[in-house]
Amino acid sequence: MGFEKEILRAGTGPKPTKGQKVTVHCTGYGKDRDLSKKFWSTKDPGQQPFSFNIGLGSVIKGWDEGVMTMQVGEVARIQVCS
Repeated sequence: MGFEKEILRAGTGPKPTKGQKVTVHCTGYGKDRDLSKKFWSTKDPGQQPFSFNIGLGSVIKGWDEGVMTMQVGEVARIQVCS
């Protein structure tokens, strides 16, 4: 499993380190980059930003790897490859 990342807005500062708690806004879509098939978003009513400890396997591998390459404030589209 890997990932593809498209930076939509550059961030600043350091990238996270393994084990560090990160908090992100994210939206999940269906297969084949079909943006009409949203299944979840932290921006939906009643939702909150998503927090996890990076690099410890608590989320799918491609998500861990992709977020690990991001800087604070960066906005990116990450596609996890199966």
